[in-house]
Amino acid sequence: MTTPMRRMARLLVAAAAGVALMMGMAGTANAYPGAGDDRMISTPTSWWTYQNVDATQVGNYANMNGARITDLRVVDSSPLRFSVTMVKNTGSYASGWWWYYGVSMSQVTTYLSQNNARLISAVRYGNVYAVVMVPNTGANAKAWGWCDTDFTGIGACLGTTSRLTNIESYGSNKFVVIFVNNNEGLGWCWYAGISRAALNNVCGGQSVLDVSQNPDGSFNVASVAQSPADGRVKDFTTPTDLVNYALLAPQDRPLFVTPYVTGGATRWLTSFRHNS
Repeated sequence: MTTPMRRMARLLVAAAAGVALMMGMAGTANAYPGAGDDRMISTPTSWWTYQNVDATQVGNYANMNGARITDLRVVDSSPLRFSVTMVKNTGSYASGWWWYYGVSMSQVTTYLSQNNARLISAVRYGNVYAVVMVPNTGANAKAWGWCDTDFTGIGACLGTTSRLTNIESYGSNKFVVIFVNNNEGLGWCWYAGISRAALNNVCGGQSVLDVSQNPDGSFNVASVAQSPADGRVKDFTTPTDLVNYALLAPQDRPLFVTPYVTGGATRWLTSFRHNS
């Protein structure tokens, strides 16, 4: 594991955008190593992302599209609004899944136990969480964990055998992170409080799995070494620009969409994987 930069992250701030539907085109499915690993594969699939939507809309869009949520971010807590990314829940990506919002840590623990599940997305707002989980059974089973902690605590949570997959900040030196056992022996790294420019070549060009922004304009990132590397960070002036770029041949798929503010203007950032 690459040693993380010793910088402090602060409160996640994501400016709300207008509601926008983004849909990717389906392709031929390839071998898939288990639902819930969506951020590390380039199997073609249909996808959608919506900005500034409420909980009812999120549920309606998932049902309408026959999709499951792969990334969930809170862009406003009052009224509650989300940035959400989905994939078609069929074929190689078919999986049971659940999502919850406005739940306490003890409730998340209860749902994980009831569903025999693991988290693939988690964010804290106020004293509650919004989470997405998938079954942690069969070929999809992984040793994993999650923590709500400070910077130093992240290392303690990870220990020596795990790697970070998700990192979200919600306050001064406060993070919600998800990690899995690194039984593949993959190289990986994470940073907190780095510049936008630094995201263009994380750890020498590793695949970027997750990015969140801090109110001072800096970013947090988790990445993993893959050959060839896939997981390229780009940002756009509008959500429409993002989807238009993704649909250009060869097509891409956004792993998440993070609205962020720079110079008083909102931009939309993602990490792309190949989708063709």
